[in-house]
Amino acid sequence: MPALDLRANPLRTSRDELLARLAAAGVAARALPGVPHGLTLLERVGDPRDLPGYADGLWCVQDRSAQAIAPLLEAQPGQRILDACAAPGGKSTHLAELIADQGEVWALDRSEARLRRLDRNAERLGLTCIRSLALDATALAEAKPHWQGSFDRVLLDAPCSGLGTLARHPDARWRITPDAIDGLVGLQRQLLGAMLPLLAPAGRLVYATCTVEPRENGALIAALLQSHPEWSLLQERQWWPEPPEAERGGGDGFYAAVLQAPGAPA
Repeated sequence: MPALDLRANPLRTSRDELLARLAAAGVAARALPGVPHGLTLLERVGDPRDLPGYADGLWCVQDRSAQAIAPLLEAQPGQRILDACAAPGGKSTHLAELIADQGEVWALDRSEARLRRLDRNAERLGLTCIRSLALDATALAEAKPHWQGSFDRVLLDAPCSGLGTLARHPDARWRITPDAIDGLVGLQRQLLGAMLPLLAPAGRLVYATCTVEPRENGALIAALLQSHPEWSLLQERQWWPEPPEAERGGGDGFYAAVLQAPGAPA
């Protein structure tokens, strides 16, 4: 059974304070290396919402690997940010926390119901800068033509085969076929193409997946850069799923590429 990871809300507490509060309630937990606000529970619990600090918005549930994605945007207070495939909202709320709730985070998703869950979570965490919008990201240019060139940062946490999360979703291995991956790659390429025009000059785009399939990751980004040589690849990283005894103590497999739009910052 994979561990339950939490992310402390730095606008309301610190990781150390949260660890102390959990310890006082008899809940064993430890800090996670490599993610400054992350901690993991060392034993199974019932409903996580019964844990100390949930109702007060001191933390949310987020896998340790997922906690490494939003910081790659290096978002700053006051910036305009788009999370293009946002629900259920772990990365949207993380971005809002990282900019101290000062700026605009547009959380976009096709599912209105999943966005309502995001809205409730943002309200619980005390975050007011998130604006949710039910829309297919591939239709953005048509629906919001005035958004072109208006975002300082864009996160595309793309739909993917999920092959980095088999520890939590073992049934995925039976659902993912070569044809299914071909279809996903087509969608990922379409989504990436829709995101590029939205970036302001020198803006930053992070493309992320929770898979280890190269066609959805490095090969896709290499093809994008070949067709858009004016864009720069600032960083590329693959996190592999790890067993509990490894350095990260488990965690999903993830991929991220950090791209920079051409031009000089305004």
